[in-house]
Amino acid sequence: MTESVLGNKSIVFAGGGTGGHLLPGIAVAEQLTFLGPYQITFVGSDRTVEQQIIESSGYQHLSLPASSTSDLKRAPFRFLWNNSRAFFQALRFLRKESPAVVIGLGGFASVPVILAASWLKIPIVLLEQNIIPGRANQFLFSRSSLVCISFAETLFTRNRSSAQSGQPRIVMTGNPVRKQIAEAILRTEEIDHTAEVLILILGGSQGATAVNDAVVSMLEQAWSKLPKSLHVVHQTGVSGFASVNDAYQRLKKRSSHLRVTVQPFFADLTEWYARTDLVISRAGATTLAELTCLGLPAILIPFPNSIRDHQLINARFYTERGAALLVEQAQEPELTARLLGTLVVDLLHADEERSTMSRKMHELAFPQAACRVAEEVAGVIQG
Repeated sequence: MTESVLGNKSIVFAGGGTGGHLLPGIAVAEQLTFLGPYQITFVGSDRTVEQQIIESSGYQHLSLPASSTSDLKRAPFRFLWNNSRAFFQALRFLRKESPAVVIGLGGFASVPVILAASWLKIPIVLLEQNIIPGRANQFLFSRSSLVCISFAETLFTRNRSSAQSGQPRIVMTGNPVRKQIAEAILRTEEIDHTAEVLILILGGSQGATAVNDAVVSMLEQAWSKLPKSLHVVHQTGVSGFASVNDAYQRLKKRSSHLRVTVQPFFADLTEWYARTDLVISRAGATTLAELTCLGLPAILIPFPNSIRDHQLINARFYTERGAALLVEQAQEPELTARLLGTLVVDLLHADEERSTMSRKMHELAFPQAACRVAEEVAGVIQG
């Protein structure tokens, strides 16, 4: 593809709210920059984590007053008011920018922008990260020209309007990961993993209280059985940072060998990924896509209230293929901690099992997914 394909054109990425939606978009934007000069704007929510992620990426960002469907029942007037305002703001922005394509990243923040793009007859591409399509992408499916999916098992419900207007083309590309993630495997080969054992804790870009509590409790319960040279790197989310940090300070008093790195959010996990021996994580599709590229064995704790149980279904996909282990979050935090502790202790003393999981995780990787999506987007622009 030549520079003329995208040169001096505007491309809008719609959606956000979480890293899981934003990071695949940033990965595709990185690949599109190789095709020539053009203007990229991310249009999404006003959530702090979204603004941090976009700011660190260097792209322009426009926040809209969109409300999620959780507001529909508890505050229906606010839901209608905010999303109406978001739609008309998106409409004005798109008329001004005249983008060549709008790329929907999923999530509630994508809906007003995609509806406005549909109204203006701007080509629409959707990225679906999960096996079970999100509600936003399912709702917007019939308005798109192209849908890039991450799993061959992903199925969309084709409604009557999509049958009448023609079905969008569906392409299995894998879930896009940023270039530095795809290339980080080279760094892992240079790291001496005998110096310390590193556990990486990820609750998603917004953190996860239940995961935070389970990990801290697990460490307290299983401390005597864990390797002495242990380094815990924990992404807590903003709301959980203070309590988790305090808990680690208490744990460090019990053992001077424990190393801890705690942050509300890591803008770049690449360096930690390269040093990690075991990941404990929610089962968000974007995190899992990154773990596959690095071949990192994982214990997954799916969010039990995820829409259509998509995190549990994601987790089962990886566990059924021997790439991860599953701990379903129990109502009693102590039970989750005990189940987690058993698996962590066993895995950290089973190098061969971790190695097998690592290999099987890596077999599920799509390191070229971002490039594939960028090529498909260029094809839509060319018509």
